Amino acid sequence: ATLGSGCTAWTWHSSTGHSHDSLCVARNDSQWVPTTDKEATSGRRTVSNIWRADLQVEGNVVGVRAGAIGKRLVRARYPNADPELGFGPSLLAQAWSPPPASSLHPAVDWNPGLPNRSGESRTFGYYKEGLGGACEELLGGFSPPTGYWCSNTSEQTGIWRTPLGATVDATTLPHQPYKNPIGGVFQAWHPKHWASRMYNISGYTFSSGQGVFDFDRGGWQDARGSPDCGDFYIENVYEELDAPGEWFFVPGGGGGGSLLVYWNASEGTPPDSTLAAIPAHATVLVNATGSQANPVRNVSFLGLGFRDTAPTYFQSHSMPSAGDWALARTAALFFEGTEGMVVSGSVFERLDGSGVMLSGYTRGANVSHNEFAWIGETAIAQWGYTVGDPWGVDGPLATDGNQPRGTYVGFNYARELGVWEKQSSFYFQAKSS
Repeated sequence: ATLGSGCTAWTWHSSTGHSHDSLCVARNDSQWVPTTDKEATSGRRTVSNIWRADLQVEGNVVGVRAGAIGKRLVRARYPNADPELGFGPSLLAQAWSPPPASSLHPAVDWNPGLPNRSGESRTFGYYKEGLGGACEELLGGFSPPTGYWCSNTSEQTGIWRTPLGATVDATTLPHQPYKNPIGGVFQAWHPKHWASRMYNISGYTFSSGQGVFDFDRGGWQDARGSPDCGDFYIENVYEELDAPGEWFFVPGGGGGGSLLVYWNASEGTPPDSTLAAIPAHATVLVNATGSQANPVRNVSFLGLGFRDTAPTYFQSHSMPSAGDWALARTAALFFEGTEGMVVSGSVFERLDGSGVMLSGYTRGANVSHNEFAWIGETAIAQWGYTVGDPWGVDGPLATDGNQPRGTYVGFNYARELGVWEKQSSFYFQAKSS
């Protein structure tokens, strides 16, 4: 039989007396998920249109944009999918490596009698805070390593924890064994699907049909944690560069490296000139930072476009409250120690982190009449600081005034949020008015 040009994989059933004898079933979606069947033969196209560009760039490349609209290309992943359309097809690990129980307990567990809401007959009635333990020791921990879920006595799900690795067989990840997946990323759901997490692969062994992956960073993108994860996909692995629209960056030994792009065109057609690579350090476009004593005053950003920052999910995260959330205190536009800051009439597009962050001392900010689209995390966040704990970095008191107050957020339009971190929103606030 002659397969059409759109066919990417097929299965031929031999003649064995079944109803599907001598049938060839083809796919056109670049998926390759064969199962063992001695009466069938499966295959896939190996012809590709992969191009290489040698780059001089500081650090790693973590994003690629293409075309007149600057659409995200997909970092090589399995199962294949476009992250702008959702999490995509996902997998289940055979096992997750749980953290050692000895590392979970905090160095200090603080349970003050006040403040409390115990008289309201509700859960989460008492202020609790732990320091160290799992929040400091597991996969890089939180910064600072303190918060409600660091406490031994946090309610419902207990102290924060996260797996240290995963075991995945070759049926689940059929391109195994990988030659060198170090630096690859597990994108995984919390088992309850209220958040997603990212893990950096730091070690890998393969034997008896199973790959064992070790993690050295991540998991703290949600604050409640668990000793395992839900479904996942894997990305930034060379062997998964197998579908049009995907890319992979090979770092060079002396800086720079090679960008490989599987261009979505007929074989021999090179990428167009609008291709752009995003380095890992390109996370903040505007940083206006002052202090309560010496604030940055009356700066406006009117009618501008902001786009194409790098992901921040591997930057240090903190626990802003006793909620489920953890955040990185950063964004494309980061403001701290400001008065009268205005962001209006602007477009924020395909930022891989958050859009606008009002941090600490902020007075009278105005964020209005903007559009946010295809944002990696949260569109707008404001997040203050509090004091009062025995170690001087957090606590239940807002008496020092280092919080956003008098903020106006109105008439903004936000769509397609949380491309990367699923625990995200149009607007987030903690420790702020």
